[in-house]
Parts: sequence; C-alpha cells; structure tokens
Amino acid sequence: MEIIRKTIGQMLNETAASHPNREALIHTEVSIRYNYSLLLWEVERAAKGLMNAGIAKGDRVALLAPNIPEWIVAMLALNKIGAVLVPLDPEAGPESLRYVLGQSEARAIILARGLEAEEYVDLFFSIQDGLPSLEHTFVIATQSYPGTVPWVELTALGEDLDDEILRNREKDVLPTDPVAIMYTSGTTGSPKGVVLDHLGLINKSLASTRRQGLSHEDRLCLFLPLFHMFGNTCVALSSLLIGATIVMPCLAFDPSKALEAIHRQKCTAIYGSPSMIIGLLDHPEFKKKRFATLKKGTMGGAPCPMELMKRLVQDMGVSDITVGYGITEASSWITMTRPNDSLERRVSTIGAPLECNEVKIIHAATGEDLPPDKQGELCVRGLLMKEYYKMPGATSAAIDKEGWLHTGDLGEMDGEGYVKITGRTKDVVVRDGVEIYPRELEEVLYSLPEVAEVQVFGFPNPGKGQEVAAWVKPREGAKLTVNDVARFARRKIEKTKVPHYFKIVKDFPMTPTGKVQKFKLAELAEKEYRKEENPPASRRAPKSPAKKKKK
Repeated sequence: MEIIRKTIGQMLNETAASHPNREALIHTEVSIRYNYSLLLWEVERAAKGLMNAGIAKGDRVALLAPNIPEWIVAMLALNKIGAVLVPLDPEAGPESLRYVLGQSEARAIILARGLEAEEYVDLFFSIQDGLPSLEHTFVIATQSYPGTVPWVELTALGEDLDDEILRNREKDVLPTDPVAIMYTSGTTGSPKGVVLDHLGLINKSLASTRRQGLSHEDRLCLFLPLFHMFGNTCVALSSLLIGATIVMPCLAFDPSKALEAIHRQKCTAIYGSPSMIIGLLDHPEFKKKRFATLKKGTMGGAPCPMELMKRLVQDMGVSDITVGYGITEASSWITMTRPNDSLERRVSTIGAPLECNEVKIIHAATGEDLPPDKQGELCVRGLLMKEYYKMPGATSAAIDKEGWLHTGDLGEMDGEGYVKITGRTKDVVVRDGVEIYPRELEEVLYSLPEVAEVQVFGFPNPGKGQEVAAWVKPREGAKLTVNDVARFARRKIEKTKVPHYFKIVKDFPMTPTGKVQKFKLAELAEKEYRKEENPPASRRAPKSPAKKKKK
C-alpha cells in the first residue's frame, strides 16, 4: 500500500474542509453533537489555548478522563501542536498513575473531575507531590481548584492567539514525530511507555478501515475506554481519518446505553472484545431490532467463540464483522480477517496481515523462520513503535536488528497467509512434562451449548510445578454444573491435558477493554486450591468409569 506521509492535524483539516457539515462526533449521554466544522473549531481553540499556556512541541501531556467529548478534542489539539499525548487509565491506582506521570516526564495533565464525583481530582492531588516535571494542571470542569486552570479558561485563552501562529506550529510537526506514549498493562513488571508517531497510527488505521470496508457513511459505536488504543486509535482516530461518525453512548461501558445508542443513532459498526459483545446480546434489554443497522465492526482482545460469531452473523445480521489482532507496539492492528471470510476462518484465525505489515513465524529458541502450519513466535515488521520511552534495553529486546518486533504470542500461518494464535509464550502450561495450550482447550469447552465464556489457565502448584484450571461462565438461565463440564472435558480432551480443576463463575476479572486478566485468575486459583492436596470431586475432572472385565 502507498504510505500516507501526513500528520493527524493535516488529515483532520482536509476532512473538515471537504465535509464541514458531516456529523463527526455524537455523545448521547451528555447530549453533544459536532459536525466536522464545529469539531475542528473546538480543537483549534484548545490547541491555541495550550500553546498560549506554554505547551511546546514535544512536551508530554497526560490525559485522565472517562469517555467524554473533551477527550477527543484534547487528543486532536495535542496532535496539532506537536505535543505528546500520555493517556491515563481512570481505573489505575495512585502508585501506577504516579509512576506513569513520572516516567513519562509529563509537563502537564488534563483531567476530568471524575466519573461520579471528584475522584480523579482527589486522586491527582494525592500524588502530585514529587513530580518535578509537572508544571500545568488543566481541569475539565466549570469550577476551579487551587493551582489549576479550568478547561473553559484554557480554551478561552485560545481566542487571544492569532491563527497564523497555530498554522506555523502545525508546519513544524512532522509525520515521524512522536504523537503519543501509551503504556502497557505492566502485568509482568513496570509498565512500558510505547512511543508512537503520526505515520504509524494514520497508516495502520487507514489499512484497517479498508480491510473492514468502512467509508464516510459509516457510524461507529464507541464504548471502549478512550485511554486504550482500541478506543482512541482503532475506533476514534480511524473514524475521523475517513470522515465517518463516532457515536459515544456512555462515559463508561454500559450495555443498556450502548444498545439504545446503536438503535437510535443507527450505528453501522460495532467494536469490542467478545466479552463486551456477549454483554450486549445477553442483556435483558436486548432486542434484535436494536441491531438492525449494524453490519460491520471488529472484535479483538480475545478469541471469538464460534457460537458468538454465529449469533452475530446468522441471527443478528452483522454479516461483515471481522476479527483483528494487534498490539500497541505495532501501532495497532497487525492482522485482520475479511468481511467475506467464512465463519470458520473468522473464529479459527486472526486474519491475514494488513497490507502495511510483514508477518512471519519463527522458532522461539533458534530464531529460524518456520514454514506454513508450524507453531512458533509471531513477529511483525512495518510502522512499529519508535521505542519504549527511556528503556533502550527493553526496546532492543523487543525489536531485533532487522526491524522485527517479537510479540511473545505463539501462532501458525497457513499457505494463504492467515494466522492462528495458539497462545502466549508465558501462558503455555507445562504439567508433568506435557505442554498444554489453554486456547486449544477453551475451543473444546466452548462447544458446550450452555457455556457463555470459558478461561483455561495455569497456576503454581507447590511441589508439583504447574496445574491447569478451567473456569466457566454459563449462559443466562443455563443449568450447568462443575461435573457436567468436567465429564465433557474428559470425553473430548486428551487425558494428559485435561484440567484437574473446574469452577462455575459469574464473571471474570477484566481490563477496562473487556480482556480477561488470566494472571488474576491464576492468583485466585493458587489461593483457593493451595491447601487442597487432593481437590474435592466437585472441582476435579471425574475419573473415567472403570471397564468391566470380560468373564
């Protein structure tokens, strides 16, 4: 594909000039609607306000807020003036926020009051001491707080700055300049700041919209958290780059509000993890007619069960839904299925590489390139992150000298270039010398009609190495017992790979993007089963019935 060498600010200017009256952003919970002309006006007021306050090109500016319209406006304003956005997780604890603000050397922060009261402001005030780089605090609120500037005053400052000064700043911003530092989850150590540029975000977004078949006529429902790349790049930025419409139904994921917005605003595309989509379909207020306009979208973050894909495509008519795979270090999407792929291909693979990506499978130990249908580590090259911020050792460990990013995910690629993820190198369980891949077992258990979600994972077992557990969330109203699941597993899974522990659960610990946190499941299981040298029958796979001897 031809690489677009522009900045996000330039792309927004062009879209607003071509389609000034087209709807750009609708937020149904706070009753805000922007067409592209009005959105650009709001963005430029904020951009000039930030410049007038002293924000320079290259300054890191953190953003702590729920899904509000100002989040999008602030992101685009920072993009325009060459500042570097540092999105913050609203659900992160004080130590995590302090670490990110300190490690990123953020010079300013833009924060909302809170989701319910003033919890974000209170949290920030509790950690602001000891952050020497932090000079400016802007609060998205009408009232003022000590040492802060209200958002309305910041944007008003923009009216005092000449437009030509903003135009000159925009000319100084290059496509290869850093545009954001997005932090990894840090589940295996301190979070790492992934430095991204305009070039990568724009071209990955445009490649994904082409793969999905999106156009300016589409209306994308956005309930994913904006601090995460899935929300701010894969949906929000992608929509704005092609002149489509973003529909935001809620400040934080709310199935009821999302269903209402999809129906009332005639959304055509939906995005989320399988868990989020299941949350919509299984909600008491769900009605098929509310999905009548939905045809497109992408699921990511976790494998999509066949039953869920059938419900979406065959029962609900979301015929062109795709499945994608990406990571922050690769500037978002790496592979994606096509709208006309078979259901089997859409659930058994993560699609083929986008045109801007090269993908290969290597032997994890030797680094040797593997032929089709052989399992190894998935590597990607093309429009990757610039670095892990201030972590040269981690950067060189992730990206080799030939420019290949080693993802840590295990997979296979067939002769047509379609990739199947078989697990993560860290998720592979070795029990009694046998390698067990949780994804394979999950696919088997998903074939039980009563199962809504299943998670198979390993956890430490003192004296025995690793053990395997399968925790299952039943469908609404389904009568499913631990023994039902265990017996099914015994029939369908190789004896050496059958989980020894089973449990029926109501929910799984999730990230804000709807991805199940398996490391938390492992922690819970280790505590729960620690004292059980011989787990009770209700938690273990039942033994196969003894065969009668022939007389």
